[in-house]
Amino acid sequence: MINFRYHIVSLMAVFMALSVGIAVGVSLGPSVDQGLLQQAAQDRKQVTDLRAELDRRNVLDDYHEAFDQQVGEVTIDGAIRGVPVALVSMPEAPNAVVQAISTAVETAGGTLVREVEVTPDAFDPAKAADIADALAPYGDLDLNDSMSQATMVGVALARSIASPQAEDRDQLAVAVGDALTKQGLASISRGSTAQAAQLVIVIAAETADPPQDSEQLGAHVDFYLALKGRAGVVLAGPNSAGLDGTDVRAVRSNPAGENVLSTVDVADLSSGVTATILAGQEQLLGHEGRHYGALAGSDAPLPTLPVR
Repeated sequence: MINFRYHIVSLMAVFMALSVGIAVGVSLGPSVDQGLLQQAAQDRKQVTDLRAELDRRNVLDDYHEAFDQQVGEVTIDGAIRGVPVALVSMPEAPNAVVQAISTAVETAGGTLVREVEVTPDAFDPAKAADIADALAPYGDLDLNDSMSQATMVGVALARSIASPQAEDRDQLAVAVGDALTKQGLASISRGSTAQAAQLVIVIAAETADPPQDSEQLGAHVDFYLALKGRAGVVLAGPNSAGLDGTDVRAVRSNPAGENVLSTVDVADLSSGVTATILAGQEQLLGHEGRHYGALAGSDAPLPTLPVR
């Protein structure tokens, strides 16, 4: 992301190059050009000032992050107490964000019952026939030919890890999860409890360069909507660097998803982690999909407190 800090560093590099060039030019000339020497001195001073400004902003960023983290811990304390939660990591989801949200779930009183890593194969059109064959034995999933590949995978995963009411995973849930794992579509932790999740938090990928294409993004939205069929769903996007070509933008601009799924666009920040947990609390209370963060399409920085 090109921000103020980027411009400071760029200007510092330019001024340093100018200073070196002027110094070299003066040393090669027959006489000292006072104007050039003065300009070099001014450039060096500006570099020093810019470096000081960069240091100041780094200190402020550290302060903001520490403040947000401490306030967030108090804000979410008990927000999802006793709720079984599943974390679903999409391909290329950053581990640091997954870990931060996992910690926040525990701070909020939730129980992390399942951790899932979805692989790119789940959305690879070349795998469509293999996926249909792998899920064919499980007629209770009610899959049909009109469903997209991503929807089929989402329905199967939702049946394996989630439930709209408090209950343990049954034999079908475990068998479907094993089939997804065997087919290389996802890895699913068995966890320390048999509980099914009532809240699913999905961690998406960072902003990509080049961005994901529209077909891939549409498949991801289908997958999230299928998960929503059995649990509350919050999509946590570590996208503070921008929304172009991200899952969060795709959900917010999709008529089928914008009022059903909740999203957070700054989950790579402590404040975004807090918003993710509170958005999950709203989902559990039956609210329609709402969108939080700092970027396009957000409704507010975080849900209205207290969440009710």
